[in-house]
Amino acid sequence: MSSNPVARRLDDLRAEWVDFTKKSEARVLCWLVEPDEYSMVDALLVAENDARAGKLSDVFVALSSPFVSGKYGDGLLKEFVEKAEALHAGLEDDSVARWQPPAPPANGFEGAALWKACGSFVDFYKLPRLLALVLTPSKVDDMAAFRQWLDNAARSALPGLPKLRLVALDDVRAPSLAELARALPERAVAVPAELDMGRARLEVSEEAGGLGTPGGQFRHQFVQMTNALGERDLATAEKHSQAALAITNAQGWHALAVPIHLAMGASLAGAGQLEPAGKRYLEAEAAAAAGENAGDATCPKLRVQARLCRGSLLILQSAWKPAATLFTETRPMAEALKEPGMVVDCYRLASFSLEQDKQFPPAWQSGVDGVAYAKTQEKETLGSTTLSYLGLGLSRIGKQKEYISSWRRVESDLVALVGPDWRPAEPPPEQAPAAAPKGGGRS
Repeated sequence: MSSNPVARRLDDLRAEWVDFTKKSEARVLCWLVEPDEYSMVDALLVAENDARAGKLSDVFVALSSPFVSGKYGDGLLKEFVEKAEALHAGLEDDSVARWQPPAPPANGFEGAALWKACGSFVDFYKLPRLLALVLTPSKVDDMAAFRQWLDNAARSALPGLPKLRLVALDDVRAPSLAELARALPERAVAVPAELDMGRARLEVSEEAGGLGTPGGQFRHQFVQMTNALGERDLATAEKHSQAALAITNAQGWHALAVPIHLAMGASLAGAGQLEPAGKRYLEAEAAAAAGENAGDATCPKLRVQARLCRGSLLILQSAWKPAATLFTETRPMAEALKEPGMVVDCYRLASFSLEQDKQFPPAWQSGVDGVAYAKTQEKETLGSTTLSYLGLGLSRIGKQKEYISSWRRVESDLVALVGPDWRPAEPPPEQAPAAAPKGGGRS
């Protein structure tokens, strides 16, 4: 057992997996995880796919295809084949033959081709142990249908494939797959990870040492603040945030004060405490501005992030006019940073706020100007922006008769910039980017 806190928790996950595999009839592992434990499962998969770091004899393949009823098996098969090709490309031995997926069965049920391909893969490479498909769908359009899909797999498909297992991650605080484990106690097993990542972060901080120095003290207070936020204990988080801020103020560490305010602001907003959240965002911007004045090169971007977060809060409060003004005034700052994602967000969110305020001409103009800006950027950079959502807002306004002809031209630009399938499948994120640093969870 490793002395490293993170490595120990990876070993804990390995032990839980081994216990699951000892259940001869079990086919689906529902791993119940806290938001900050998802990243540890990811780390386990990375480690086990590395010959130097892996400790298990099983092969793990993570698949993130979105769950769409009636099409999920096809999506998984396509992704599995791509992953298999990548695995082969990474082999050091060129003499190993390349696996090719078999022809799909005629008139097979949904998923039949996937199961046939998995069985073929196991046989082709003569896997000594198990092949585990770790299902982390990027989107689930119907959770009940996803449970039923897993149920069908556990009942009918997997028993005929003794070396294949499925892993699905579930939120331990609000489990969605509990019914599956209850309905099929022998085939589907729900296991809480119980890694206590808060304790792990504290152990890492303690082992890093320097707790008698300002840097070490700040690190330890910040860890305790984020742990408290993860437990939704705002009072304790506030105590540690103030202790950390006292250190940043004494040391002139303006940039380190910003994430403290943003994290607290996001959590306060999530708890419905909008006025205190707004104050924290203002304090974040003030800290970034102070750092910018002191010559800290990281602070101009932090200042824009703080303003975008404050704008999100104004949207949450339906304060459309001040939100539109804030995003419009922030845009030149984002342009100076040469950050296309931030610039597009400013155009998009200003347009959205004006649209909600029934100010359609300026809302339309802000959106059109955003598309014009996008045309000046490299197409490769636009994929990571919210340009498609900006287009979605313009499409709403474009339904009005005075904009119909103009909308056709704008849509043509969007097709040229993003592609014919430019319309996003997800609902528009009518908020600025995340206000707080991620704690390892998935949203």
